[in-house]
Formats: sequence, structure tokens, C-alpha cells
Amino acid sequence: MRIDWWTIGLQTINLVVLLWLLGRFFFRPMAKVVADRQAAANALLDDAKAVQDKAAEAIREAEAERERTVAAREAALDAARKEAEGQRAKLVEAAHAEAQRQRADAEMAIAHARGQAEAQMTRHANELAADMAARLLEGPGAKLPLSAFLPELEQALAALPEATRETLATSASPASLVSARPLADEEKNMARDTIERALAHEAALAFDSDPALIAGLRLSGGMAVLDVNLRADLNRVTARLDKQDG
Repeated sequence: MRIDWWTIGLQTINLVVLLWLLGRFFFRPMAKVVADRQAAANALLDDAKAVQDKAAEAIREAEAERERTVAAREAALDAARKEAEGQRAKLVEAAHAEAQRQRADAEMAIAHARGQAEAQMTRHANELAADMAARLLEGPGAKLPLSAFLPELEQALAALPEATRETLATSASPASLVSARPLADEEKNMARDTIERALAHEAALAFDSDPALIAGLRLSGGMAVLDVNLRADLNRVTARLDKQDG
């Protein structure tokens, strides 16, 4: 076998030239492309790391915000609970005070009603006592002479103001003299004389009778009403008793 060194040499030269061409026009640009892509990849990785860091920071901030929100909510709930408890305590206290006030008002109303009932019963008892006394006095009162009441009538007339006496029992304004029983003419004259002496003028009188007086007289005319009779005495006693019981 014969070796062609020229062919081998040319092929070697071609290989060297090819390697030089590949190195210059292919491997170097390819290496640059690979380097650029590596740099771009590193930049993307760096950006991704930055984004990841931001995401982690956002997560941490969100977690912190959630914790702050939970704490604020718990604080608000605790404040609302305390406020509700305070309002409840105030309402309970107000309700208790209102119940006490209503109870006091009810007790006062009951006491007032009891007092009124007792006063009414006392007045009724006094009235019954006065009626019983009136019935008991009907018999003895019928035996009392008119002269027993004339001095009291004269004193009552003398106690009136002078202007009242001047206009009482005048012809222009006659007075009414009511007795417990019809009076005889002599008794009418006695009564007229007594009245005229007290009034210091002639008396114009209209006579009448009313058994409710029990015994005695009632003189009325103008603004004056003078009671000198047992019924008026009983009424005064009853009023005095009512005042004392009240």
C-alpha cells in the first residue's frame, strides 16, 4: 500500500483551515451567543429572584397586615363587648331604679288611697254620729224655748260689719228667719225685737220653718247667713272632728 503524503498534507491543511474558519466564524459567535444567553438567563434568574423576594416580602406584609387586622378586630370586639356590658349594667341599674321608683309611687299611692279611705270612713262615721246625735236631740231640742237662741243671734248680728247691718233686713231687701218649728206670734215678736235691737233699725222679716235645724234659728239676707241652731252646732262639731282626724 502506497501512502500519498501530499494528499494527507493537503487534507491536514484543509482540516486546519476548516478548524480556523470554524473557530473564527462559528465557535466564537456561538460562544458569544451562549455567553449572551447565559447572561440573559442569569438576568432572568436575577429578575425572578427579585420578583420572588418581592412576592415573599408581599406575603410577609400581607401576613403582618392580617395579624394587625385580626388584632384590631379583636380589640374592636373587646371594646364593643365592654361597651355592651357597660350599657347592660346601666340599663339594669336604670331598670332597678325605675322599679324602685314605681314601687315607691305604688306604696305612696296605696298609702294615699288608704288615707283617703280612712278619712272617708272617718267622715262617714262622724256624719253617722252627727245624724244619731241629731235624732237624739230632736226630742230635747223641741222643748228648748226660742229665748235660748236669741242672745246668740243678737251677738252674731252685733259682730257683723256696720255696713252689713245697715243693709240687712230692710224693706228693700227683707231677710229670712227660719226656725226649727213654726213660731207663735209672741215668739215672732221676740225674735223681731232682738234683731231690730242688734241692727238698730226696723227689720223686714219673712218667717219660715225647717225641722232639719232641730232647734234654733237661721237668719239670712244679702251676703249674711247666721246659724244659731243645733244642726249648725253639730255640723261644726263634725267639721272639727274631721279636721282633727285629718
